[in-house]
Amino acid sequence: MTMRAPALLLLSLGVAACASDKTPFPDKPLDIEVTIVAGPPSARDKRLPISFDYTQAPEFTVDLRMRNYDGTTRTSFTGPQAWVRLDFAPAGQIVESAGPKGKDDPDVAGPNVHFSNGEAKGIKVKVLGAYDDTRIVAQDVGFVPADPGAISACSNGRDDDGNGYADWPHDPNCRYLNDDSEAAFEAGFGTSPPIYFGKPTIYDVQLGTASPFLAKQVDLLADPNKLVVIGVSNNGMYVSDVTDTRGSNSIFVFTFSAPFGVQACDRLSRLSGNVSDFFGGTQLGTPGYTVVPWIDPVRSGPCPIPDFAPIDGSISGFIDKMEALESSLVVVKNPIIGNFFGKDKVPIVDGRPELTVGKSNCDLNGDGIVGYNSNRGGFNVDEKACNDACTASPDCTEWNNYVGFNNVKIKFAPGDGTLFFSPSAIPGFDVFQYVQFADEPGKRKLAEIRGVLTNFVGPTPPYTIEPRCLDDIVWVGRAPSEIKDAKSACVRNRIGVDVEGTN
Repeated sequence: MTMRAPALLLLSLGVAACASDKTPFPDKPLDIEVTIVAGPPSARDKRLPISFDYTQAPEFTVDLRMRNYDGTTRTSFTGPQAWVRLDFAPAGQIVESAGPKGKDDPDVAGPNVHFSNGEAKGIKVKVLGAYDDTRIVAQDVGFVPADPGAISACSNGRDDDGNGYADWPHDPNCRYLNDDSEAAFEAGFGTSPPIYFGKPTIYDVQLGTASPFLAKQVDLLADPNKLVVIGVSNNGMYVSDVTDTRGSNSIFVFTFSAPFGVQACDRLSRLSGNVSDFFGGTQLGTPGYTVVPWIDPVRSGPCPIPDFAPIDGSISGFIDKMEALESSLVVVKNPIIGNFFGKDKVPIVDGRPELTVGKSNCDLNGDGIVGYNSNRGGFNVDEKACNDACTASPDCTEWNNYVGFNNVKIKFAPGDGTLFFSPSAIPGFDVFQYVQFADEPGKRKLAEIRGVLTNFVGPTPPYTIEPRCLDDIVWVGRAPSEIKDAKSACVRNRIGVDVEGTN
């Protein structure tokens, strides 16, 4: 027993030492208190609208306080170094700020606020693009804004703080190029209570040629809105918000491979992901979703897929009208495939390539490259002229574009826009059954091409209809029993329910 006493004594001393190490340091900041004193009220069941209109930007007034560990105000946080940066998280951009003295208040510089004796009160901020459950974030980032036009300490070419690094972005104490201090800082941090904005809809994400939510993570509104799978591909699925009739209500969800356990007519009760632009097409990547399986019309009711939206020559040449239909189900009636289409090389006539019936191969020298780009290898003047002529002609589908991408050009009346359609999802489909090179007997005439409209900047035209299966191709004379409507085309009944319903 006597041998163990020193050990117990040492253990007791060790505990006492650990306890003393945890004594609070009253001179160190714990956090920044952010109090919203004015602004539009919100609640989980009464959310503020999402706005990207500057005239409709909501304004909030906040009081800020730097707090010590014991909750008291850290009055020593004052002077030239006492600047805090405001932001909205996870989403939102401050577009206007002001102090108690107005927009020209010297204690407010953009989203940066100067503290006096540990406080800054009556700070007004306007925000755009905030959505979902959002907070006002305050952080002491050690940022001291230089006067407009002045050379800041972080851009003067000197190592002002003697830490071996000079200026932004090399000195870790320099937060921005116009930071006027290289001194070390303490990263106090705090947030406001949540501000409840609406969840974005597919319409919000898809609206316009460039999504306002680009590179942002979104959790889309899936209740009470109804998100329905309208088609599945080998690397994702197309989803439409059938409760939204404003257009721009469909999106492609990229899942790398065919989404397991998902098929047309299913509903998604949850859909989130990262918004990106893939060569002009808006899509949702790294998605999370929950599937409510559609079984059959008896057990699940009618398939909720909406009807095909018609496209004709009157809208095919207008980007805004086509953009509103991106990733939606569409139909072109009585489409025509031009007859400048075939694997034979375009002949050279009088020193220039001349588009000819049944010939659209612009690889004139046979090197495997259509040399239309002078900045790439294989450039050829004649091949560029051939490719340009084919692109401009509504009757021409360039052979190598067809072989590489399965794109076939659809034409309308003279002067109208053109479209591609790509039957790559239909095994064994022979497009040449529908090309009228002449009055050839046995050739079918297309009555309708249906499918999902995609946007891919690069080839001209940029929009392509992608039939989901053979149901989406209707030719003149096809048996009426084989012609299906939107709720049954490319739709199959389930036997039972898929186990995997969540990703």
